[in-house]
Amino acid sequence: MIFFKAGVTVKVSKVVIDPGHGGPDAGAVGPAGVREKDVTLAVARRTAEYLAGPVAVRLTREGDVALGADDNSELGNRAKVANDWGADLFVSIHCNSAASPEARGTETYFYPGSEEGKKLAAALQKSLVGALKLADRGTKEANFAVLRLTECPAALVELAFISNPQEEALLADPEFQDRAARALAEGTASYLGVQLPQPQPPSGPEDWKQKIIADAKKAGLITQDHDPDEPAPKWFVLATELRLLEKVKAKKD
Repeated sequence: MIFFKAGVTVKVSKVVIDPGHGGPDAGAVGPAGVREKDVTLAVARRTAEYLAGPVAVRLTREGDVALGADDNSELGNRAKVANDWGADLFVSIHCNSAASPEARGTETYFYPGSEEGKKLAAALQKSLVGALKLADRGTKEANFAVLRLTECPAALVELAFISNPQEEALLADPEFQDRAARALAEGTASYLGVQLPQPQPPSGPEDWKQKIIADAKKAGLITQDHDPDEPAPKWFVLATELRLLEKVKAKKD
């Protein structure tokens, strides 16, 4: 896609985001009933929002719909969206599943022999693992139809295992979905060499989390800013509790 700005020709990369499954095909379903097709659509929509501006974005599906009458036509039509648009990248989003509920982690696939697909998969995997903090299962080759049929570099990400009860709960969490979307957008931007806008400070209902951090710092319970959604190690919790006990004891004295 070409734009003209102040006499300068600017090429904007075109990215297709593919939410896996849809319509009668729910994809994998977790033990608590979370459906893959719902997670992938939610993450894809947020990824598109994060990418909008630096790149042009299209989704293969905008709602809970099937893209074909059977598996072959459905998968072919996903690739066709990218090919007909002349996309520069194709990113397919999925949730993993396994017979064992212990299987866990994040992995990303690329088509065998595709060097650019391999680079894209590596960029996405690195970004996802850094943001989601799940087990790094690495990048792998696969002859998936959506990777084979696309005419541009393509990757398929498996965010986490919906068959694992702990990871299923994460996949259903809007905050986790948002982190996954931001990570996918950042990985895509890294591969393309473009800069994403910085995330806006939290507003609305989420302000209370930041306020707690600010109040705790002001009260001397913590000494620096922290991510309110980052799991706290046990030593940190104990240290904070000890500071609180010291303050209570000081008031009594």
